[in-house]
Amino acid sequence: MIQPTPGSDVQLERFREHVREAVDVHAHATVRKQLVELLCRPGYALHRDGLCRAGLLVLDVYEAVTGTRTTAPLLAGAAVELQMEAAYVFDEVADSDQNERRGEDLALAIALLTAGAAAAAESARSSPDPSTALNHFFTSYGEACAGQFLDGMLQRRGGASLEDARQATCLKAGGLGKFAAGFGARVAGADEEAAALFDRLGHSVFTFAQLIDDLRDACPRGQHQASDLAQRKATLPVIFFSREVDSLEAGSGMLPATTRCRYESSGAPLYAAILAQAYMNRALEDLSLLAQRGYEVGGLFQFLEGLDSGAEGTLSVARRSLVA
Repeated sequence: MIQPTPGSDVQLERFREHVREAVDVHAHATVRKQLVELLCRPGYALHRDGLCRAGLLVLDVYEAVTGTRTTAPLLAGAAVELQMEAAYVFDEVADSDQNERRGEDLALAIALLTAGAAAAAESARSSPDPSTALNHFFTSYGEACAGQFLDGMLQRRGGASLEDARQATCLKAGGLGKFAAGFGARVAGADEEAAALFDRLGHSVFTFAQLIDDLRDACPRGQHQASDLAQRKATLPVIFFSREVDSLEAGSGMLPATTRCRYESSGAPLYAAILAQAYMNRALEDLSLLAQRGYEVGGLFQFLEGLDSGAEGTLSVARRSLVA
């Protein structure tokens, strides 16, 4: 599990208040209750255990640029979080079978997009260059949506290559990281070169996090946990392994013990772990460059440290699999 940044509990509560406020102010009255209920689901921004990683990244980036945390980054973080939650809803709908909530969830996702865009416009007013901040908000989110589309297409088409999966991961997850970090930087007034560094930092951090999730979900240990490998999802570790197991068919999500052992002793977990570590190394390099430019990156370093420590178990298992 990804660990929260030390001392962030109080900040999380303030942040969640702004997420609720953004829904109250910018969403139509007929869907406000349903939106709050959706955002209280496990894994979403308002759930008691939700970590709001995208929103907290916005806060940390803003503080790195300005040295302060005002209402502006909280609203910017809420705007980003609402857009992110909309992407997660679309992802859940794409991955699920047809059900009676499908249409309702899609309608709520569109409402989240609208509320997020309105909150972004409001938060951008405090930026030294509002048009640049909003241009990044919409352009970079559009790039991430392209990744969402590519990911959904690969799941249904079959026959995806490693390069296909890597591109989808970078566009979908990395694009959302660029979206969040870059918006925080531009609302704070970072110059063009620094904003590009924050873009790249966010891209690397979220790509790392996605690869860790893909490693966890490929072949989980729990007997009753669904497996990406059994479902033949187009993730990097699954595609790497599936090149050797052409006969494996998509099923209910449960794996035979023989297939599980073969996966764990293959190079697939190690391959994904090495790639994930490479993205974390890139993020740390960009953090160092930002520090050299005089930015206060202590909060961002803690953010990365929390991600890295939360992934340690997954990376260790992947490294041991090759030895086994």
